[in-house]
Amino acid sequence: MGVRRGTADRISGGAMRRLMLNYLSLYAVLACAALPLALGWVPPNRWYGFRLPGILVSPAHWYEINALGGKFFVMGLLICAAINVLLIWKGGRQIAGYLPWINSALIFVNFWLVTTELLNRLPL
Repeated sequence: MGVRRGTADRISGGAMRRLMLNYLSLYAVLACAALPLALGWVPPNRWYGFRLPGILVSPAHWYEINALGGKFFVMGLLICAAINVLLIWKGGRQIAGYLPWINSALIFVNFWLVTTELLNRLPL
């Protein structure tokens, strides 16, 4: 039998909405940055996109890898956002202090997983 939390432990409605809006806005901005890659709108360059070894050799590789990376990254951000919503919705006040760290870790893991997958798909 679990311990039931009182209403004092829960995040208030207004604070919960602000937290959710802040973090969902962060994920929306990152997704907006990834969408041009996913749609193949970004030409080969050295500043914007997934820069992996040998990717600038061929424009075809650039578009293929960056489109795939953009799609993976957006999908990962959707999963991160869902985890965030669940944490805020079900978590108490104690979780609010950890949210910046949790979100940083979620974004870092998302970048790492996408980059690892793209490196595995690069032709050698």
